[in-house]
Amino acid sequence: HESSGSALNETIGVGKGTVTLEDFDQAQAIFVIGQNPGTNHPRMLTALERAKRHGCRLGHINPLPEVGMTRFKHPQDLLGLLSDGTELANLFLQVRINGDVALLKGIMKVVLAREEESPGEVLDHDFIERYTCGFEELASSLKAVSWSDIVEQSGVSQEKLEEAAQIFIESERTIFCWAMGLTQHKNAVANIQEIVNLMLLRGQIGKAGAGLCP
Repeated sequence: HESSGSALNETIGVGKGTVTLEDFDQAQAIFVIGQNPGTNHPRMLTALERAKRHGCRLGHINPLPEVGMTRFKHPQDLLGLLSDGTELANLFLQVRINGDVALLKGIMKVVLAREEESPGEVLDHDFIERYTCGFEELASSLKAVSWSDIVEQSGVSQEKLEEAAQIFIESERTIFCWAMGLTQHKNAVANIQEIVNLMLLRGQIGKAGAGLCP
């Protein structure tokens, strides 16, 4: 996670995650990107299952689908073992390997388009003005990126990216989790910086139930 520390220090001034386990119980949306909890850290599935039962929506972004993120049976829950388990991911985006920057730009491009359609209802303008810099440069750079390039580089359709953006827009408390699927590329720092850019658009850092989770 050295790349996480570098990216977070440069963008938010703190090289560590900004959430606690308690935040997972308050989140309305959780995105898991470049990470296979069922294979590599299965205890996380318990927190995701609990969040899902509270009505949280989960997005899974990974080159390969993972059974644990699709449906989870808690090994210490007898009723869960006897049932079909808990359906976890509401949306799976099968991103091309190292297509994460393009995918995140696509989601941000949709967010900005929705703001143009409904001014003042999508972006957290107070947060952006008070805590960020460079918004205009970010917005103009996203407008210059074509959808054909985003789809080709990410491997994900525009329709799927719009679905992910809608989940993000409708959530007032969002957590983004990632692991070595993002941090072990040559452009790993850029991967994580784009997550931060996305989260800053709606002020999803520094409040309960929301934040960054490397």
